[in-house]
Amino acid sequence: MGFNPDLTGRKNAYHSAGLMGYSRDGIARAMPQIEAFAEIGEYFDEPVRTYSSGMQMRVAFSVATAFRPDLLIVDEALSVGDTYFVHKCFDRIREFRNAGTAFIIVSHDPGAIQALCDRAIVIESGKMILDAEPKQAMDFYNALIAEKEHGGIRQSRRDNGSVVTESGTAEATIRHVQLLNSKNQPTEYVVVGDSLSL
Repeated sequence: MGFNPDLTGRKNAYHSAGLMGYSRDGIARAMPQIEAFAEIGEYFDEPVRTYSSGMQMRVAFSVATAFRPDLLIVDEALSVGDTYFVHKCFDRIREFRNAGTAFIIVSHDPGAIQALCDRAIVIESGKMILDAEPKQAMDFYNALIAEKEHGGIRQSRRDNGSVVTESGTAEATIRHVQLLNSKNQPTEYVVVGDSLSL
């Protein structure tokens, strides 16, 4: 957002929203919502130079989403800050998407990509090398990393039609993996403290 470190969060919010084209009256009406969403308390009226990177992200995201945009672009911003606030941001993004906002996220975070996106593009050296559904794109991205560590990449199609990307040297392969609960039954969901077998 290009905040001025010597201005308070509130003044930066006014300036940033003004640069985004919103009127002073509109910003004033949105200010209580911006302040409440950021949840930084009295620091909202302190200079931004006293903020942690997570606090800056809270204010920046609050300002950027105070008014529903037609297009929201987020570049790695959600990689800072606590898990609670990141989930709060995800909820707002989903709310905007449901209302018709287009969303572009630039990230290396597989959780964010798979939770928020309908489509993912893998870019390497400035060139698009894959345009696919998020899980397939993340599998391919992880395989690219493995390939750089002297492995190979292989893609195959499962019986259900999904594409699987495998990576590595193939010196060893895993044929089957299963997570079993304490009754030796296959399980996907566990509670902290449960006994499991892999």
